[in-house]
Amino acid sequence: EVATQKGATPAAVALNWCRAKGTIPIAGARTLKQAKQHLASVDWDLSQSDLKALDAAAAVLPWLGISPPFADKDIFTGMKMFDS
Repeated sequence: EVATQKGATPAAVALNWCRAKGTIPIAGARTLKQAKQHLASVDWDLSQSDLKALDAAAAVLPWLGISPPFADKDIFTGMKMFDS
């Protein structure tokens, strides 16, 4: 709903939400169009009501229990992976 209201992509809203939380999100883009959309997300800010709505939506999501979310070993080589 927020993305539609802002005329933005859901990814742009997510990036903006992360910025509003004081983080510096690093967005991945596979195309130039995606990179431009991500870059455009810094040209606007979410309103307080948008932030409250997104916080409320996030609060009801189930915890997936993945901790940490990174693989222990490489699926191709079987080599143990370490945090960098």
